[in-house]
Amino acid sequence: MYFRTRIFSMSILTVSAVLAMVISLSWSRIMQVELDHLDSRLCMEAKRIPNRLQRKLDEDDSPANVSISSETELLDSRLIDDLVDKLRVSSLNQLIILVESGEHAILTKSEGADVQQIINRLNWVGAAPLQLTDKNRRNALCQVAFFEHQQNQWRASLFQVPGKQSFIAVDVAATTRQLQSTLRQALIFVIPFSLFLSILGAWFIASNTIRPIKRLHKSMDRVTQKDLSHRVPEHKEDAEFKMLIDAYNTMLERLEDSFQQVSRFTADAAHELKTPLTVLRGKLEQAVLSENPSQLDLNAILDEVGHLSAITRKLLLLSQADSCSLALHLEPINMTELLDELTADMELMSDELVLHCSIDRALTTKGDIVLLRQLLNNLLVNVMRYSLHDKGVTIQASQNESCIEVIISNACLAMSDEVRSQLFERFYRGESEHTQGISGSGLGLSLAREIARAHGGDLTLEPSVKELVTMRLILPIVK
Repeated sequence: MYFRTRIFSMSILTVSAVLAMVISLSWSRIMQVELDHLDSRLCMEAKRIPNRLQRKLDEDDSPANVSISSETELLDSRLIDDLVDKLRVSSLNQLIILVESGEHAILTKSEGADVQQIINRLNWVGAAPLQLTDKNRRNALCQVAFFEHQQNQWRASLFQVPGKQSFIAVDVAATTRQLQSTLRQALIFVIPFSLFLSILGAWFIASNTIRPIKRLHKSMDRVTQKDLSHRVPEHKEDAEFKMLIDAYNTMLERLEDSFQQVSRFTADAAHELKTPLTVLRGKLEQAVLSENPSQLDLNAILDEVGHLSAITRKLLLLSQADSCSLALHLEPINMTELLDELTADMELMSDELVLHCSIDRALTTKGDIVLLRQLLNNLLVNVMRYSLHDKGVTIQASQNESCIEVIISNACLAMSDEVRSQLFERFYRGESEHTQGISGSGLGLSLAREIARAHGGDLTLEPSVKELVTMRLILPIVK
């Protein structure tokens, strides 16, 4: 299912559910209001009918204590029409009436129903009375109640004053039928119109919602292996889509940097491996073409093979570090002893090197002894190759809060900021005046930093003057 279709469907379902709920609640409220009005109308008619019947009897000079058994004997057509109209019914069959007078007994009652029995079984005591205004009395009470008769719901009112009692009940379904018909006619127009507007609104919402997604999709389509520079603009986007676009642009930046780094790394690796392979090929061809095979320079070939092996090993470690799969065999390591051992080797390898060491005792960390030895060895070999020996080398190791800090400083030829910013790049060896006559692959510092980070530490180049290089190694301590 398309995302637009899902949003459209959810919008239609939501609006339909809300519309159905509104209609249901509105109908319940309308019915409640209608019943409240019906109670008032029943009470008003229950109050009015005895007076009109009494006037009719007086006009007709009917004898006292007369008992009328049929509702049509006293209820003339005018009164019937008025009663049917005000109670919103179609005929007197939907009404039950009983009017009693102390002077004339029963004035009128409906046929086919034991009205007195209905009155007696209703719980008038629990019914809430309605207070009416009567000109002869300050207050007159009318009680209302529900009851079932002939499988229908009826609403009844009982109006009582001294010497008079009137009872009127109406079929609720009959009196609300007109209201239902009116509401049904209204809904026949309202519901289709509402659904039409809902469809338009849902389509508008869905189209506007997926517009940033479409733009992001088009931008993704324009990204190719040769062009990772395209970015999605953030002009007038909602906060959620701005977050998505920011994440996408950041991802593209990382991909572009990684792609450029891999391309540069591959080219540099091919260039570095080409030199020793060319030397090996030349030596072997020379031996094959020579009449005297003993002239084969095995030492030179062995040196080049060692160089190839070192580059291959470093490339493997760097690739493992890039994929976060560098295997560490962790064990407690005495960094003091390791530094003492390596600095002693430095002093043996160079008589001209002036070494100043300040190494605290009992510096202990947890790490891979082989990799940490290679890290420190790379740093110290780098110092021996590029430092000015007569200027001296300073090695300081101490515990700083929760880490071991090793600072190695050495004097060197003036180094520009551009060169310093690229010292940790792979296969980068600096300017020609720094590397003339010095062998190396340009992978030592890169590998050293990756090993430090794999142990939870870091290796950084500290700010200094152009004639000084200061490396700062941080490793966590063991508690």
